[in-house]
This record gives sequence, C-alpha cells and structure tokens, in this order.
Amino acid sequence: MSWQDEFRQLFPITQDKAYANIAYTSPLSPRVAGAVADFFDGITHARSDKPLWLRDADALRQRLARLIGGDARRLAFTKNTTEGLNTVAQGLAWREGDNLVVDDQEHPTNALPWLNLRRRGVQVRVAQARAHRYTVDDLWQHVDARTRLVAVSWVQYGTGLRTDIQELGRRCAERGIWLVVDGIQGAGLLRARVDEWHVDAFACGAHKGMLGPLGVGMLHVSPRLLDALDPLHIGPSGVTTLDKSGLQWQVGVSDAGDARRLETGNLNYPGIAGWAGALDLIEQARPERIEPWVLELSQALGDGLRALGAQVVSPPGDEARSTTTALRVADPAAALAHLANAGVVASIVEYGYVRLSVGAYNNHADIERILRAARAFAA
Repeated sequence: MSWQDEFRQLFPITQDKAYANIAYTSPLSPRVAGAVADFFDGITHARSDKPLWLRDADALRQRLARLIGGDARRLAFTKNTTEGLNTVAQGLAWREGDNLVVDDQEHPTNALPWLNLRRRGVQVRVAQARAHRYTVDDLWQHVDARTRLVAVSWVQYGTGLRTDIQELGRRCAERGIWLVVDGIQGAGLLRARVDEWHVDAFACGAHKGMLGPLGVGMLHVSPRLLDALDPLHIGPSGVTTLDKSGLQWQVGVSDAGDARRLETGNLNYPGIAGWAGALDLIEQARPERIEPWVLELSQALGDGLRALGAQVVSPPGDEARSTTTALRVADPAAALAHLANAGVVASIVEYGYVRLSVGAYNNHADIERILRAARAFAA
C-alpha cells in the first residue's frame, strides 16, 4: 500500500465523499479528534499536569518550526491567524506618515488589522490585481522611503494564487521592510522556508492544511521583528512573570528573544494536543511527498475543468499555482448544490466563484468524480 493510500484511510470522509474544501477547513482525522479527547479525559479524571502540558507545547513548537523552516524560540501560539497578524500590527511602533502595502485580493483577516492602523496615521497602500493576479512588481511599485511593512498571503484564499514570497522577501530584506505573510492557505500543503525567505512574520491557524482543530494557531517571527514588537497583551507566560522583588512591582521578562513573551496565560492545551496529533500524520506522510502530490492533483483538476470549457480563474502556471482551483459559473449556488448531490464538498468565495481545494487525502479518483459532476455546469 502506498503512503497516500495509508494517509487517505486516516480520513473516513473519503469513503463517501470527494472532500475538496481544505481551503475552508480540513476534516479531522479520528486520530486528531482522539488526541483532543484524550486530553479532556485526563482532566475528567483529575490528571491535570500543567508542567507536562507546557512541555508538550514546547515540543510542538519544535516540530512546527521545523515544518516551516523556522526556529522554535521565535514561535508563539495564538488562537488563529487573525490574532497573529494583529499582534504584529499593534505591536510595532508606528509613526504618523509611515505606510504599508497590501494587495486587493486579501482575506479580511489580512486586511482589517492593517486598515485599523489608519487611526494611528499609517497610510495603507493597496496594490490592484489584474484578473485576480498580481506580481511582486505590482506590490513593489507602491514601496517608497516611508514603507515599513508589506503584508501578503502566501496563497490567496479566493483563487489560489501563490505569491513569490522568496523574491518579495529578498527585496524587503534589502530595504529593511517588514514582510508579513498570512500562511494559512499553504502551511501543511506546500513547503515553507520562512527564515530562508526572509519572512519577518508568518501567521496561520491549524484547521486547514495543518489538519488540526479550530481555535489554535501560531505566529513565527524573525529576530529583528521580535526585538521590535511590544506584546499585544501582557500576562504570565513561559518567559513573562510578575517581579515582586522590589518596592514597586515590575514586569519580568527572562528572555526578550523568546517569542513566548507574546503569549499570555493558559494556552489552548486541548488544541495543542490535537495539533500534535495532526503533525504526526503530516510527518508520517512526509512534507516532501505531500507537496508534489497535491500540486499534481490540482494540475489535473484545473486541466480537466478547462478541457470541459469551464472558466477557471486560478493561475495555471507551476510557480503561481497552489492546491486551490476556482471557477466562474452562471449560478454558483446551483453548482454547489449539484456538486453536493454528487458527493463533492466544495465552497463559494465572495467573488461568486466555486472553489475546489485538495489535500493529501484526495486522489485521482476524487478528481474524476469532481470532473464528472462538473460537466453539468462547466461549459
């Protein structure tokens, strides 16, 4: 049995449906749900052990950092992507007249935190895409001497456009500009190298390509960004304490170079337990096998839909393609209902496109099932 056959069997939904909606959320493997259940079972039987939970969290930091090509000391747990991005947006010392650059394809998660900075005198410059596509040059034409930050998605949620983070990071590093990346649509599916790519902040949640539960995420930061960040909230953490040694109580930070100073209070330990279970699946399947597999499926799906005459709005090229394929149809709601009746799980994005997104549990039989169903509305 191949690694993919074994992996597919870990997701019972694949027995009945072609699940093509990982861009929305991944179905949980029973192993992941079981890891969360085991955590709660321990509490039910009064086996609470916070030092053990903290050790488990730090072990997961190591694994997540390795997965994205980063450093565990610079990885903080969050509740989701949005919290991670807001930690950066609100933690930097902005000056009136500063500007930042985003693009007009972003999910609200990677737009609202930056737009909120207008009240602090920060100019938000928006690069316009053409037919939902932009390049690094399109972003860069908005950069000037007062640009402090560029914020993009690694993979765009609506069309699956993949940004050239390596080139953008190179340019940002040369100019001393912070590069912030919403990584949730690529993490766990595509191979990230955040330090090599000069990414200053990489935020994502666990519930999509990472195969984990909702309500837990991470923020990985570069050393220079971590040094510049003031925590969004202050509370006890692995490195932040209340220093009562003097007459006046003080905030005590044992290591300013440890991203745990961005965390506060209890972490989402049940979510961390589930995420660790999800990482077991990814590591066993091996990221170096997952990426080419999901891109192969995505290519087959896009090519098949185009052959049917469908208006595919996602990019066809290898460099810009991801695991998401979006298509324009006359009646998206009817198309989605038709897919559902055929056992295909998909979604509609705000542009009115039907979005199909594949994971490592999908196979070519799923692609054929989707294409058979799409014949009814593709042309």
